[in-house]
Amino acid sequence: MTFKHQSPFREGEVPEILQKLRDSERRRHSEEVALRDTLRAQFGSNWLANEETANVASEVMDDAYEDLNQLLPHKLQHEPPTSKHTATHSEFAKRLRLEPGLFAGEPSYLLSSHKHHLEYSGALLSDSLCPQQKIPGQASHTGVGVNAKKSGSNPKGRLLSTPGRAGLVARFHSGHAERVVAISKLHPDLEHDQLEKLLKADAFIQKLAQSYQGTGELPDWAKSVSPEMKQYFRLHVLCTKPDAKMITIRLDHDLAEAALAAPRGPANYLADIIKRTLKKLEIETELAFNLEFNHTGSTENHPLHIHGAVCIPDDRMHEVSEALRKALAHGYRQRYKNLAVHIEKPRSSHWWAAYCIKEYGITAGRLEAERQRKSRPDYVTQELTQEAKAFYEGVSDWLNS
Repeated sequence: MTFKHQSPFREGEVPEILQKLRDSERRRHSEEVALRDTLRAQFGSNWLANEETANVASEVMDDAYEDLNQLLPHKLQHEPPTSKHTATHSEFAKRLRLEPGLFAGEPSYLLSSHKHHLEYSGALLSDSLCPQQKIPGQASHTGVGVNAKKSGSNPKGRLLSTPGRAGLVARFHSGHAERVVAISKLHPDLEHDQLEKLLKADAFIQKLAQSYQGTGELPDWAKSVSPEMKQYFRLHVLCTKPDAKMITIRLDHDLAEAALAAPRGPANYLADIIKRTLKKLEIETELAFNLEFNHTGSTENHPLHIHGAVCIPDDRMHEVSEALRKALAHGYRQRYKNLAVHIEKPRSSHWWAAYCIKEYGITAGRLEAERQRKSRPDYVTQELTQEAKAFYEGVSDWLNS
């Protein structure tokens, strides 16, 4: 008896995925080199010994990996072998990369089997913290061409073209906002030392962010920011709100096929159902999500699913989960930990926003192939778009101040 193997990938999809991975690696490497050179230029050749730089890098890394390592299955968490380069600076030992969505269930992760020297701590603050995608139509700003003029000035008006770069700058800006609130609560005479410490820290972080990103205004939101990165900022903003929850919905066959055939597109079709379901529960919330297809090749459940964010009170998570399951995934058959509807608090707004958009281009291409016309792979409410735009412009003003 002869068995025919059915590939889980559509024709031409494998080279496309491999090319995206190669482009991602090249972009990651160039930005790592750029950030390391920036730190060296800003703080001198002995920047590794600069205590303030090391403290900032350590804080960012510790917080990021505390969030991310909680998501790792226990069997994947291991202690890489030590080396003479890592005995002193173990906080920069791990380097995490996300595989671009092999399954529609728990994400796949990869921890490298070796530790890195502290010299790469600056690089670890960039795109190695999250999945990267090359944004179509956006050229790299980090490379220097053969005929390019070298300049000692900071780059101006650079795009936040990847989730890693955007997440790092957004984190710096969020820390600034927190310090502004803390400073406003201090008495200038009675708490002078603490006030001085916060002001000094805030000035240092701003200087570091400007050295990394540039001091000019960010490119115009409407004209220069790609749809993929706009969705990143929307999800990032939504995940910082009170009662924010990250949500994954695995659709049953009937709903998925109906969505793919919907005249207004699958994203709008599914968003209408989600909003109607929440309205019946008297829950009003902003909503943002991305569509994605899994690549397992299994036909038991439909490959189309949703990753996104909503705002739901903690004590109503189970109620909402059950209502959405009945509305969107009644025929879904659970396997392992892949629940039909999974809702939980976001451990990291940056990580979840980056995870949601990790296959933006791949999904858009597949939707176009199946529907024979272009269809957006994402959905967002209008008010949230305005909030994300305001956040982006706030970051721009801070970098330019």
